[in-house]
Amino acid sequence: MKPSFSFLYQNEERRYTDAGVYELADGITVTAVQSAYETFDATEWVLYFENKSNKNSGIFSSILDCDTLLPLPLPPAPKSGYSPLPGDACVITMTGCVPGELYIDHDKSSAEEFGFSLEYLDKAPGMTKRFMNYGGRSSDRMMPFFDVTAGGEGYMAAIGWTGDWQAEFTRAAGGIHIKTGLQSTHFYLKPGERLRTSSILLMKYDANEDKHNKLRRLIKQHFSHVSHTNATREGLMAFELWGGLPSEEMKKRIDRLMAHEIHFEDIWIDAGWYGNCTKCDETFSGDWSQKTGDWYPNPRVHPGGLTDVAAHAREAGAGMMLWIEPERAVEGTEMTLAHPTWFMTRPGDRSLILNLGNEEAWQYVYDLVAGYVKKLGFTCFRQDSNADLTDYFANADEEDRRGITEIKHIMGLYRLWDALTTKFPHLLIDNCASGGRRIDIEALRRTVLFFRSDYQCNFNANPEVLQVHNANLSCYLPYNGCTSKTKNDTYAIRSSYSASWGGAFYNAVFQEMDEGDMAWVKQITEEYRRIRHYFSMDFYNHGSTVFDVTSWAIWQYHDPDTQSGILMAFRRSESPFDVVNISLRGLSEGKQYRFTSLDDGTAFDGGAQMQIVLKEKRCCVIFEYKAI
Repeated sequence: MKPSFSFLYQNEERRYTDAGVYELADGITVTAVQSAYETFDATEWVLYFENKSNKNSGIFSSILDCDTLLPLPLPPAPKSGYSPLPGDACVITMTGCVPGELYIDHDKSSAEEFGFSLEYLDKAPGMTKRFMNYGGRSSDRMMPFFDVTAGGEGYMAAIGWTGDWQAEFTRAAGGIHIKTGLQSTHFYLKPGERLRTSSILLMKYDANEDKHNKLRRLIKQHFSHVSHTNATREGLMAFELWGGLPSEEMKKRIDRLMAHEIHFEDIWIDAGWYGNCTKCDETFSGDWSQKTGDWYPNPRVHPGGLTDVAAHAREAGAGMMLWIEPERAVEGTEMTLAHPTWFMTRPGDRSLILNLGNEEAWQYVYDLVAGYVKKLGFTCFRQDSNADLTDYFANADEEDRRGITEIKHIMGLYRLWDALTTKFPHLLIDNCASGGRRIDIEALRRTVLFFRSDYQCNFNANPEVLQVHNANLSCYLPYNGCTSKTKNDTYAIRSSYSASWGGAFYNAVFQEMDEGDMAWVKQITEEYRRIRHYFSMDFYNHGSTVFDVTSWAIWQYHDPDTQSGILMAFRRSESPFDVVNISLRGLSEGKQYRFTSLDDGTAFDGGAQMQIVLKEKRCCVIFEYKAI
């Protein structure tokens, strides 16, 4: 498929159907850059707009980075009074992150994150469905991934933009018309200005193809940090220490890990380590959050400036993972007073947003993070983003330059990530945006999704919500992450196992670990290390995809090259069923496999037909298997 896009220039529609450079007027060009992934029947393209002249361009508006017909065999529209049937034309959407205030006491709503919805285009040609994200972060409320299907075949579509995007799908003669782009574009270009807009990925699949694993493999090979950077690690394996814990307590806890021969790859220092706050030892209390923007270690709790903690981490064979939220600062902090022109504002909000489209502000952030990488030798930069950005962007736009502030900020974000991973090839960047609110193909190819949801911040997060998140998001993303704060609870911790995983059961000042707890941590870290490479392989879901405490969650991760994998089964807290029968997928027909229980070490031989027995409620089992 060739690029197809459109826009208005000086209120005149321009439409193009191929890659290349298009000149609109003297020195005003639009370039469509295409990448083809033939093995996957997929193509990607992105547009660049440039003014090479010495005067302002005309007005660009209504930019549709993708404006094309997806040819599909549309069944006849259902008769009046009949519901759509499987195979009818539809767009399958995925819910993004829900409002964070729901996490504390709304498990059912929290579990709706990453759930699938079928939006049927079952009426006459012209029927349209429209979707967009919320608040300037790409996966807030709606994920930028779509399955456009009819008659069993279709296209997977993914938008690459870590800001505000929109998508529209219309039933048309011969297929479904897709239009995607930024939510707000109406601007002229200044002399010498060059910018980009969103990218689009389209992957075709046939009715007999495994579309989900085809997409997982495509993302793994071409849209992941492993493919785009020099990273040598597929993910993080991190032990959390709350940033407000005193350095001496941090070192004591690291010492306890070493004494029990517990090995994490990353010592993760989360928020609360910075500024001159008077109380920062609790995640959900104190004044530490009001010091956001003062990015220096709190001298009261970290008199060594964290260098001693970093040295301790190295002695434990781990790197340091440091939380910073560089795009946001609270009004009145030192940087906002020293450089007020670097920040964007929103009426009535004390949070200010650092404009990454401002060269001086961008250089400040780069120097800040690079300086800490050098000083502390940290191996992961945990970048957070805890504000709705849309209003900030709009307030900062000049007249007839609507959309420019957002575009330049997001371009600055990509430039920051690319510059850091180029300068420090060992560095991983954890893309935390209030947990999973910046998930798109441009972010995925530069960062690690360690926190797919902030729901897991709860000290008693329901593991069955985590199971639902994993069952759905893993249909698309081979690299995603989760943590658990529950100690000595194998059911809960296994519910959080992912390609990136963190232990947060000993991070807060009030959390204690006795000798039995430490023995359990050693057991589960060794178990996770044994099987972690499977989590980016092919994924098959054999159980529930919704929050239903009476059901089972059952996942299979399969390596087709070695004909090996793992099977994880969870009998949920109120399930009345102690036996399930499933058919494993991906196994070679006629082959026998050796299955080994990770719980008791027992082994047996079998094939694709599998019976699982769990006598107790809220119980789980993991089997590792390999062809014999």
